[in-house]
Amino acid sequence: MAEAPPLWEPEPTLNSSPSSSTEPSPKPKQRYRDRFQNGMPTDVLEWLKQNEPANFAELMDLRKSLYARRTKGKYQIRLAGLTSIGEQKMLLTGPTSAVLILSDKARHFLLRTLCRLRRARRWQPIRYR
Repeated sequence: MAEAPPLWEPEPTLNSSPSSSTEPSPKPKQRYRDRFQNGMPTDVLEWLKQNEPANFAELMDLRKSLYARRTKGKYQIRLAGLTSIGEQKMLLTGPTSAVLILSDKARHFLLRTLCRLRRARRWQPIRYR
């Protein structure tokens, strides 16, 4: 009878040298705001911590600039074109830094956060004329 070839390859022998020097180390996971390397930050909450409105008038200026997509008071809006799915991008610049708002969801999230900030500070209610 003829010898059949082995079904499995022989198990590798263990080397005494560490194999970690030959293998590349795994890359750490990117955080959400690091998604656009060397670009404008997109973290709205971090931006709000740095550019928080000092009083009710500044809060209203920020809200009006976000709704109208125009510069109002200390907060400047510059339209930055369209995203790959067709949503409008905008650059919001405050007194200390800027943030890139990539979608209407991010803009509405910032508006809701401003509403919570108004309630937490017990500022007067917003009156629409």
